[in-house]
Amino acid sequence: MKLDADEVADLDQRLRDLLRLLDHMLDAGTPFPAETAEVRQRLVRDLGSSADVRMESVATQGPEHEALVAYVDGLVDSQRVGETVVRPLAQATEPAASWRDTALASAGLKSEDRWTELLQDAAQGSTLIFANGLAHAWVADTAKYVQRDVTRPQTELAVRGPEQAFIEVLSVQKAQLRQALGSPALRFTDLHVGRTARSPVAVAHLDGVANPSLVDTLTRRVQQIDVAGISTSTQIAGVIRDHPRSIFPTIRATERVDVATWHILQGGAAVLTNGDPFVLLAPAPLVSFYRTAMDYSTSWSDATFTRLIRLISWGLGLYLPALYVALAEVNPNLLPTSLYIMMQGGHSGLPFSPLLEIVLMIVVIEVLREAAIRLPKFLSTTIGTVGAIVVGTAVVRAGIVDAQIIVMMTLTALALFATPTYELTGAWRLVGFLLLIGAAVLGILGIVLTTVAVVAVVLDMKSFGVPYFAPGAPFRAADWSDSVWRAPWTRVQSRRKEARPQEGTWREPPARSFSPHLQRAQHRRGRRGDR
Repeated sequence: MKLDADEVADLDQRLRDLLRLLDHMLDAGTPFPAETAEVRQRLVRDLGSSADVRMESVATQGPEHEALVAYVDGLVDSQRVGETVVRPLAQATEPAASWRDTALASAGLKSEDRWTELLQDAAQGSTLIFANGLAHAWVADTAKYVQRDVTRPQTELAVRGPEQAFIEVLSVQKAQLRQALGSPALRFTDLHVGRTARSPVAVAHLDGVANPSLVDTLTRRVQQIDVAGISTSTQIAGVIRDHPRSIFPTIRATERVDVATWHILQGGAAVLTNGDPFVLLAPAPLVSFYRTAMDYSTSWSDATFTRLIRLISWGLGLYLPALYVALAEVNPNLLPTSLYIMMQGGHSGLPFSPLLEIVLMIVVIEVLREAAIRLPKFLSTTIGTVGAIVVGTAVVRAGIVDAQIIVMMTLTALALFATPTYELTGAWRLVGFLLLIGAAVLGILGIVLTTVAVVAVVLDMKSFGVPYFAPGAPFRAADWSDSVWRAPWTRVQSRRKEARPQEGTWREPPARSFSPHLQRAQHRRGRRGDR
């Protein structure tokens, strides 16, 4: 019997749930230590005898007479542990079972009787409290979050608009979204990813606006991640996104709070990861990677013009080298005679063909780009500029590359880097290589065939159920107001359909029209009345 993809995924999820249930049963089958001396031995065995693992015995005035407080130094707020845990315990007269409501009421306790969960809590900055005869442990959230200040975005710059970037702490990321949205409908689904290193993750959406199927799919995919541990949101994106082997990204990452806020307002969902300032946005069709924060902070005409420039830059960066090779080597009969003579005259006496010259310049540009990224910031701009000038002048004078190739490849590199999102830039560079190979083999026909193949692949892709080429295919006229161009805000009445939001209305039309002619007539009548 052959199973389809959904049945295989459902069977895999059931097996994972069964393994978790067996693990829980095995953990539950181990008796909880009844004495603090036994607890101390077990903690030393499972957490090790490192100097940062602190275990303190606190004498109480209750019937248990002693409590064991365990935590990892450096992960907890020592002052908070002393004020909300140790000092109240020393004065406690009630039984340990009632500490949550009496002596330690200000510590925000929760009870836990699973040993593996207790170890995870300790590793994440919680304080464990044990007492003789108590069949569970009390867990106090005393984690200390080391964080940097909220700064401006570094990778998604804008001339105007909000300038707030996410930081690495998950709780602060949630607060930033709540402050930006200011809506009680904002919901967070808290999850953990990783077996060895359990990283906190949260799925954010607007209740009543986001499609429940989208939220359920995103949450289920995050829950199904079965790895030892993750350190970045990019690792999560590589596992949960559609078409994980495709060169085209199907989930977007952003460090800007306003971009994530606008995406959630449109009915999308976001994945926040502790330890990484980049937030994942889903769904993410191809057009969403060309929307920037400044598109919504400027006038509609300026935003539309900028988007058209990006489209022209995309065409130049992708097709210019391939067309040059095709017309210079395979299909010279398509060129006017004067232009063909000029192109061939520039290459006379040079040792390499135009294809090899272009490949050589691509390698040089990539080396300069990597060097500029790796060097310190105050050196990268100087080295990149000086390196490009020196290398370009040297290869022309040495007779290795034609000056036409230098000009063309400089324009190509600038055009490709006009792509707003970095992950999509890498995809288009690879597509440019494919077009170059097709042009070298079959000329213009090779470019056409490669383009058709890429378009066919893109048309077959999806991002969390949304066609990757939407709103172009399938055609949705309403979404074109925020795709190639950006319509004036007075013309935008509904949310984008790509995320299939539950509530489609974004703007209620005004009860009365604001006609400038009517306003001028009222102004003239008012002036006559004053006279």
